[in-house]
Amino acid sequence: MKLLEDVIEEHAEEAAFLWQQRDMAVRAPDFDLDDVMEWDERVEAHLDGLLIAGETGWQQTAAVGFDDPGEFFTGLWLAIALGKKDCVDELLLTSEDNSEAQRAMISALGWLAPDKLQGVVKALLSSDSPHQHYLGIGACAVHRVNPGKALDMALKREFPALRARGLKAIGELGLIERITEAESDLDHPDNECRFWASWSAGLLGSDKAINNLKAFAITDGSRRRAAIELVIKLMPLEAAHSWIRELAAQPDGLRWALMSAGYLGDPFYLEPLIKQCTNDKVARVAGEAFENITGLSIYEQSLEIIPETAPNDEEENDDQDGDYGDQSGDDEALVIPDPEKMALWYRSNHQQFLAGQRLNCGKPISRDHLARVLRSGQQRQRRSAAIDLAIINRGAPLFETRAKGQVQFESL
Repeated sequence: MKLLEDVIEEHAEEAAFLWQQRDMAVRAPDFDLDDVMEWDERVEAHLDGLLIAGETGWQQTAAVGFDDPGEFFTGLWLAIALGKKDCVDELLLTSEDNSEAQRAMISALGWLAPDKLQGVVKALLSSDSPHQHYLGIGACAVHRVNPGKALDMALKREFPALRARGLKAIGELGLIERITEAESDLDHPDNECRFWASWSAGLLGSDKAINNLKAFAITDGSRRRAAIELVIKLMPLEAAHSWIRELAAQPDGLRWALMSAGYLGDPFYLEPLIKQCTNDKVARVAGEAFENITGLSIYEQSLEIIPETAPNDEEENDDQDGDYGDQSGDDEALVIPDPEKMALWYRSNHQQFLAGQRLNCGKPISRDHLARVLRSGQQRQRRSAAIDLAIINRGAPLFETRAKGQVQFESL
């Protein structure tokens, strides 16, 4: 009996640990959809072990405790799967002031099949608790289901975190009929509300949001990358070129300017990017931007420099909802391009890349090509492709590159 309990306890610990590893992987520059599906299989194997164990599975999960986000993910998933409403309620109460736990619990709601959520999400959406309402809106968003009147309430209640989650859902769900509601919060005093109002309004086609997004894109903070990857795609080419020059002139702006050039996709930047490959401080970012424009894989073409020491995989994550924090530590996961090899490759292939157009991974932006990037690109490339697809297909939900891999695969 003790041996069985030890095995079940290991399932609980491993499910929590692997979910946290997977949570980093879905935002990493060196993972693709196949990698995500492999991580998912590992997480699900341990979740299945807990589910098969039934009540003993829950007891061992609860014994591990609920401190880390992965433990909240495992706990909520299992409590709902086993139909343990009292345990669900206890987890909801315990996580009330823990934003990382809330993010993990939304992920758990996203992992559960819709038939397992019948009644659960409805109760969250109708709750008087802003925290539970927040989780309900998040659950609908990750499943790409319109919360309807519950979204109206989220946007009316004076709880900034809930309001921000509702504003974000407008863009995620492609609710173009609600664009004026997003625009009405462009001057909201709360930073998160103002950002997600700007992000959703911009994604849905509002020019009014561009200045706000530019402001977030030049300011240190957890929304800087998300602002850059969207706003640069909303500008006309000449305006984008001018803004990138302004960004590069800022004291800390070069890294972000190179990143912006990659998201813009104009081959005009390929030669300047090769020159920046000689700059140790930004060479990795320049290489990634070059890949984003051309579709080249520096690693697969052996155009990289092998570092003397391996990067540290233990990275802090201060990004409360997983939408790409701004810490530069994730640059360490990028390859170091060899400037001479890059220049040689470009001389042999430059005729394929004419300046003055927008490319995404080597091809002009089109629905078919973006679908191919979503299937085979790296995670940050896939995120960029999802945004491009939402822009050319306004009114459709944003493709979620962090969803369960099999769900993503089946929708492509």
